[in-house]
Amino acid sequence: MSEYGVNALLITTGTNLAFLSGFDNQSLARPNFLLIPQDGSPTLLVQEGRQFEARRSTGLADIRTYHELSIAPIAELGHLLEEMGVRRGRIGMELGYEQRLGLPITEFERMREELSPASFVDAADLLWGLRMIKSEEDIEAHRRACKLTDTAYAQVFASVGLGITEQEAARRLQSALLSESDGAWIAVTSGSGNYDALMGRGTDRTLAQGDMLWFDSGCRINGFWSDYGRGGVIGGPSHDQIDLQYQINRITMEGVAMVRPGAPVSEIASHCNAAVAALNIPITSCVSGLAGRVGHGIGFEVTEPPHVSEEDTTLLQPGMIITIEPGVATEFGIFHIEQNVLVTDDGHELLSHAPWELQSL
Repeated sequence: MSEYGVNALLITTGTNLAFLSGFDNQSLARPNFLLIPQDGSPTLLVQEGRQFEARRSTGLADIRTYHELSIAPIAELGHLLEEMGVRRGRIGMELGYEQRLGLPITEFERMREELSPASFVDAADLLWGLRMIKSEEDIEAHRRACKLTDTAYAQVFASVGLGITEQEAARRLQSALLSESDGAWIAVTSGSGNYDALMGRGTDRTLAQGDMLWFDSGCRINGFWSDYGRGGVIGGPSHDQIDLQYQINRITMEGVAMVRPGAPVSEIASHCNAAVAALNIPITSCVSGLAGRVGHGIGFEVTEPPHVSEEDTTLLQPGMIITIEPGVATEFGIFHIEQNVLVTDDGHELLSHAPWELQSL
């Protein structure tokens, strides 16, 4: 906080509060507030109806309550600022780059006015700096999430086939992912004409001979997500599908090989973008081109900074976990083999191990 020129952090309901306190309860009717002074212990302020869950889920010693619904507890916040000696200080909040306030903007404006002379400033860089570098415990949770995702893909690709619907295939994957996790997400698509719409939740479309079934999915363990896609073809992949899958895997793994401490993410993106552009195939869309990146950070959210894009200036550091995912869509499939990669002290560790080859379904 000293480095960033703030006397305290005031974190509102959302991912940052869950990450820093362990209390993951989100409600606009009952907003939560975590006040962390530069010196001293943090205090969690919750609406009184949530105090028992807060005490059970977090190890914080100081948990206080307020009574109102749907408004910021100005009096209680002001008292805490006075108690911590920062009533006239600079208070860092989630105001900037890819941050979200967990309360309505009108309530934030009222809070800023009524709690003057305290000033509320952006703490996005500080917060992302904390979250981008994972601890050993965080990394182990991500390893477990990836291992479960590997197993779930194997189970589902062994069980689905001709005649089932996208929705049923997605339900089977969700069931496998939730077997040992506390959350799952799934995107699924299949069949010619549908491969550009890659983020669908699944339809009642029945899988037919020659259809590629493609998933992008992940699960959450101890708050940390996995995120990568795999695919298979009803009746087995064609020569063209096998060849393009091989080409995309080659480009993906070239990007993975570039992951190391000090590497600019922009260089990884430039290499992958150039390699995809050099493919001599008729595509219907460049999946990674439309996304504006060939990968992203992952942690307490499925996607978070840094962006593996040509515009991002981030230099990789040990403890970061990113994805590498160049991809294209064609009339005969989506070719996108996302990998989850940990930056280590001397290079990288591949965390996602599900087979990259298209499976025969």
